Amino acid sequence: MALVYRDGNLVSGSLEALVQHMVPTEEYYPDRAYLFAFLLSARLFIKPHELLGEVCALCEHQQNLNGEGGKERLQRFVPRLVQLLAEWTETFPYDFRDERVMGHVRSITQKVAAVDAAARQEVSALLQNLLLRLTALERYEEGLARLATEATTEQLSQVRTNALNIRAR
Repeated sequence: MALVYRDGNLVSGSLEALVQHMVPTEEYYPDRAYLFAFLLSARLFIKPHELLGEVCALCEHQQNLNGEGGKERLQRFVPRLVQLLAEWTETFPYDFRDERVMGHVRSITQKVAAVDAAARQEVSALLQNLLLRLTALERYEEGLARLATEATTEQLSQVRTNALNIRAR
């Protein structure tokens, strides 16, 4: 099934077609709103590591990231792929806690750096930002866990105090 448009808006398509629509080329980059909507809803049908695996496979197949082919074409494509990864890591950083996802990230960033030396700094910044986001999320979760533990302890103390007050009567 191909992509279906209504009034100029994408309304449906097969998973394969929607994934294909997400993958940039040297001339095309997906709309930011589409990326957000697709990344948010795709997880109902495909796990993030499987999706990134398909994106990587499509990029390798379409763009021949092993370095063979037009270097100029690859140099136009690589920044778009890095941008896609950056937007994904910024919007849904939790996806990148999975070691299988990070395996794909390492693979694709190594290929990108081998093809376009200038992209190394962008990839390095992307990975640094991801690490900072994941660290901040981890601290936030630890804070929430502490609050939950403190609240539970406080509630238990109140229950004990109430029980003692009832017995004393």
